Amino acid sequence: MLLAIDIGNSTTVFGLFDGKKLKKRWGEETSNLSLDKLGTVPASIHVIVSSVVPKANKIIKKKFPQAHFVTASNIKGIKIKAKKSEVGADRVVNALAAYKMYGGPAIVVDFGTATTFDVISSKGEYLGGAIAPGLALQADILHKATAKLPRLKIKDTKKLIGKTTKEAILSGLVYGYVSLVEGMVERMIETCHGMSIRNTTVIATGGFAKMIAKHSDIIDIVDQDITLNGLKLAWRIING
Repeated sequence: MLLAIDIGNSTTVFGLFDGKKLKKRWGEETSNLSLDKLGTVPASIHVIVSSVVPKANKIIKKKFPQAHFVTASNIKGIKIKAKKSEVGADRVVNALAAYKMYGGPAIVVDFGTATTFDVISSKGEYLGGAIAPGLALQADILHKATAKLPRLKIKDTKKLIGKTTKEAILSGLVYGYVSLVEGMVERMIETCHGMSIRNTTVIATGGFAKMIAKHSDIIDIVDQDITLNGLKLAWRIING
């Protein structure tokens, strides 16, 4: 059995694998992580972790002394062509999964607290990417930085041209973000030698992946388990 743990800024996602099969998937707010909430797990279980929250690592290490933490410096199966000390573990794990599962070239768009774009070449090289404020973060900042605009729960909308403040905000957030994703992906493909719209697989994951993909033909696949599967693949490569 393998327990894969992806520690994100907002949410920590757990995946329990029995062989190749993901048997169980659950999440916990990262700020609420504690030894008690991690429950009872057999000491014999294998544990692999990707994390972007150093404070949470202490809890995981205490609970699972056997845990292996994946980093850009120690990951195997993909070549890192970026500054390893500054690339998040989740990003290289996503890149590994994208290449092994869908081939290259590929771009992974991960909709988290921040939205990340990660580019993988046809040779299995992680070329780097981009980081943008996440959709929920943009909505929160829009409310905090203005006097009259309300804080809204982000949801899909069919109204591009809003007739109320609420409709206008939702349009700006949803369709503005669709345009951000499409523009970034198109520019990245234009920049990279050997990549084209036709031969590049664009994979979306994270909280708003389905909603944004619904409005964009540029996203080919929505895979909410890509990070967990990347951790599983990283474990298999490490252990032969």
